[in-house]
Amino acid sequence: MTAIQAAKFSIENFNRIDVLHKDQAALIFNAQAWELLAKGSLIRYEGIESILQKSGKTITAERAVNKMYHSLKLINKDEAAVVQQIISLRNEAMHGILPVIPDEIMTHLLYFSIKSFRKVLEENFKTYFKEAFNTNFLSIAFTNHTFYSDKVSKLFSDSRKYASEKNRLLYLLDRGVAFSEKEVAASLETHNKWQDRIKKLPRKSRVARHLSIYTHMTETEDVRFVPVEVKKGFRPEVRTVKSKNSTAPVMVHKSDPNIDYPHTTKELAEKIGKNQNFTARMASDLFIRTDEKYCYLVKTSKSGVVPKYGDNAIQYMKSYLEKHPEYNPYNKS
Repeated sequence: MTAIQAAKFSIENFNRIDVLHKDQAALIFNAQAWELLAKGSLIRYEGIESILQKSGKTITAERAVNKMYHSLKLINKDEAAVVQQIISLRNEAMHGILPVIPDEIMTHLLYFSIKSFRKVLEENFKTYFKEAFNTNFLSIAFTNHTFYSDKVSKLFSDSRKYASEKNRLLYLLDRGVAFSEKEVAASLETHNKWQDRIKKLPRKSRVARHLSIYTHMTETEDVRFVPVEVKKGFRPEVRTVKSKNSTAPVMVHKSDPNIDYPHTTKELAEKIGKNQNFTARMASDLFIRTDEKYCYLVKTSKSGVVPKYGDNAIQYMKSYLEKHPEYNPYNKS
């Protein structure tokens, strides 16, 4: 519950109207949330010895999160890289002066961090997820931002300028991603060692290609907060189109539930290989039935509403059953 509260505080600080110290506070609370969640997960699955050093102290946040990825497999490569970037920035905020971070980078890191945090809770600590983190948080955006990848790519030109803020920010992000790639690593790389590596590269070398952040930036998803105003009677859906222009507008069109949610509960049951009652209970238990990402409730004159499911609901339920073969929606113990 302390981890959950810290995660919520990180959202609260990220959404603060007063910008003074808000990024620092958001990073500090978000890193604390992950440290506690990681250590709680390790204790649950590997025992308390897994988080203790010979001195009796617990391992660092970055090592605990790396174990979530490399040992427990609770998060994937991109998720680990996002969290390690946050921890790297948090360390700088705690012990130095945090460089100015573009809104797109903070938005990207906080969004995907909270998304991954919720996923780990939902899949491994369901009781806590139901009680404290199954809700939405308001965020308002009026300016036309670009993306994380766009802002990171603009940092590469300053990669050799040791004293510049952009150089320090690139270093902090890159050392976080680099740390996530190593299954066994003691500590984050210092700025001096990082800069020495860059200085040893040929002058004509494209520095970006030699950095872990470059691969992460080119492979990971991007996110942008977009306000969508909808007329009464319309249901919006946001679609993205491939474009070389990072400031291109998002396309919005009216959704057809019959196309986007084609499967009845009976058809869903056939797809996942379970009976209809099992499937309905599972959809309710995992909040699939109440999440419009997976399900749309079609109003009828006879029975009130009928749930219709999308293809992503099938994929999610199949994946969940593969990871939890013992799952039984009838058993609430």
